[in-house]
Amino acid sequence: MSTTAIRLPSRKWSMIASGAACMCVVVLSYIFAVSMALVCLALPFVLSQVMPINNESLWFVTGLLFSVYLLLSLFGLVAGFKILWSLVPRMSPFEINGVLIDLTKEKRLATHIKEIAGALNVSMPSEVYLTGDATAVATQLGGFMGLGSRRILRLGLPLFQMLTISQFRAVLAHEFAHFYAGDTRRWLDFTQRAIARVYENLGQKSGVCSFLSRNSVVAGPYIMLMGAIQVYWKIFIRLVRLICSQEEYRSDELACHVAGSQSLIEGLQNVRKCDALMHFYWTSIVLPVATGGFQPPVAEGFRRFMKVPQIARAASDFLAEQIRDPRTDPSDTHLPLIKRIEQARFHSLPTPTIFNHASAHVLPMISLINELGPLEINLLRKLLPDLADTELRPMNWDTAGKEVYVPMWRSQIANFVPILSTKTLSALHGLVIKPKAISDRVLNPPRMRLNRAQRDAKALEILSCALSLSLLDHGWKLFVQPGIVSLRCNNTSLEPVSLIAAMKSGRVSTKQWEDYCSKAEISDWLLVPSAMSSLKRLVKLRLNG
Repeated sequence: MSTTAIRLPSRKWSMIASGAACMCVVVLSYIFAVSMALVCLALPFVLSQVMPINNESLWFVTGLLFSVYLLLSLFGLVAGFKILWSLVPRMSPFEINGVLIDLTKEKRLATHIKEIAGALNVSMPSEVYLTGDATAVATQLGGFMGLGSRRILRLGLPLFQMLTISQFRAVLAHEFAHFYAGDTRRWLDFTQRAIARVYENLGQKSGVCSFLSRNSVVAGPYIMLMGAIQVYWKIFIRLVRLICSQEEYRSDELACHVAGSQSLIEGLQNVRKCDALMHFYWTSIVLPVATGGFQPPVAEGFRRFMKVPQIARAASDFLAEQIRDPRTDPSDTHLPLIKRIEQARFHSLPTPTIFNHASAHVLPMISLINELGPLEINLLRKLLPDLADTELRPMNWDTAGKEVYVPMWRSQIANFVPILSTKTLSALHGLVIKPKAISDRVLNPPRMRLNRAQRDAKALEILSCALSLSLLDHGWKLFVQPGIVSLRCNNTSLEPVSLIAAMKSGRVSTKQWEDYCSKAEISDWLLVPSAMSSLKRLVKLRLNG
């Protein structure tokens, strides 16, 4: 597909000035650090010229001055050499927590990547990886000081479900725009790491400096040295943020030209929503299922997860808060979301005609992938190394309740049956408020020792499992989707996890729970019912049904 119809703005003088400022900051940073090192290394010579340590008539004073001279000289030499060693460039580590996507097999995805790269007249990435986070990042990794590096594209699996094709193109155009505009951020990254190494190597990582600084003679110069580095670090970070802000604005402008302003706005918003909830999805849904021996459809599960009403509401609330509060950490090089949205609206550029297909605004990015299953399996094993040699059974979210969650719950409560089998559902609230009887029986995971708060949290999880199984064993129907577990009977519905949380927070009182149990006629049911009582209950339900 031709990309000549896209007219890109010229490289503005502001970007040239930004690049020049970047290189000035880099050069000045190294001049500052080297100057500090030279001052430290020159300390023994300076002290030898100003301290009268050769006056034999004042042997006591001379001995004292010699000790001071020796300590300060040793400190100067150690600090100077450590600063210089910290400034030596390191080989950039090449490690990506993701799996390689074979673009020769994923031709539709490759086509869109090539179109965006062609529109911005930048070279294609040498490798494209699928990762588990909610980001799309084009960067250069490997090499030495940027030389011999490879251009890498990382695509987060959650974005495949949450971004439309047009939104994906806009987000990708922003990343590639950094290369088009001559982005020099990697030099800032190298310099930032070097200054950070200086501070670390002079601080806790330096045994010699730490030992010498305990002496009152060395403590003063050491504090002054570290203070000077801290002051410069704060100045450096603010300069970096200013430069990077200009580069971010420029990349957003180019993305608007290539993919349209509205696509970029929607893409940025959906990326932020995904990022807010991705950790919870992995730890609370994917991880328990995978460690239980199942291979969950991760992307499909995330799509369903984000459509759960309370999850969607939480994501929307988070996005609204991000838009309302433009403040960011001074060390954060990314612009506030609201400023990026305002800038995109200011440009108000439509999607170029050659890319403006109706389907691209509707179809999710995942429609570009032909073989998602093997990629998901490899990614899960990459992110969870303990499962590398485990044979995972395939599962379906529609049948996950009966096949996955119920056996998992029964396994979780097995160690607590002696206690739970003596408690009725009406007593559940008391156990939630005071879970010590349950938490005392919680076993420590391998190579880990749980504290009281962690044990209590695990106890609440056990009570949630017990409540679910008790209702299920008495004939209630189970409804499970990623992010929601609900049990239903006639016109009554109950979500155990939400209910337990409401009890713990005080939003549901003991009286309210007892009234609910009485109304639903479940007060006398045991948290772990016996097999005979469960059978009688099921027979009664069938006869009445």
